[in-house]
Amino acid sequence: MNDSRKMRGRIAASVACVGALLALPGQTQAAPVPVDDIAAVHMALRSAAMPISTRTAESVATTIERAASGTPRYNYFPRSVHLVEGSAQPFLYDTTAAGCLPPGFGEDNDSVGIAQAIAGPAVDTNLPVPAIAPGQVNVFFSAMNTAMSSPRQGDHLEVAWLNLNTMQSGRAPMFQERPADYIVTLSNTLQTGTGTVVFVVFGSVLDNTSWGLPPCDFAPVVGVVRA
Repeated sequence: MNDSRKMRGRIAASVACVGALLALPGQTQAAPVPVDDIAAVHMALRSAAMPISTRTAESVATTIERAASGTPRYNYFPRSVHLVEGSAQPFLYDTTAAGCLPPGFGEDNDSVGIAQAIAGPAVDTNLPVPAIAPGQVNVFFSAMNTAMSSPRQGDHLEVAWLNLNTMQSGRAPMFQERPADYIVTLSNTLQTGTGTVVFVVFGSVLDNTSWGLPPCDFAPVVGVVRA
């Protein structure tokens, strides 16, 4: 029960952040989060018991700046996802990992993260178990301009979820379960039950020993999925 309350707290904190993100584009007077406020963002994420770093807080600030400036969302769907039945539901916004790419890759060397979900019944022939049953959701996350994932990279990306109809919740790692593509796409199929499910994807992609790059620490990204 205590773990369940903690999980709901993590998700509630992220949903509160989403409220701010979604409100920004419609507020012409809204200003991006100043650099001096990154410490405050860091503290807010720490209170939600998520694994975070100073770079994660910078990523949150960058994600809010993108929303405030009306930056268009990426139109990207990974080639490694091969749906023959069902459809993907996008998360509420694109997220960002600040300053983790070599010079010349992405705006300000940032990686944009795109999260989507496939609710069952669905079939993806590139999954180890192609059939996604009713009550299951496959969540997948693509980190733009990153290299292919490998066991040596030690990606530390996770997904937490809460079914608003049943109040059941869970948390699981995300990993490469589809064939390797150039862009890192990590995923997991979760037994959420049917209903309206809130998901939060958070953590990092790439180990700091991979290709000599720092980890891409993404701002948490939230999706509301009909399962």
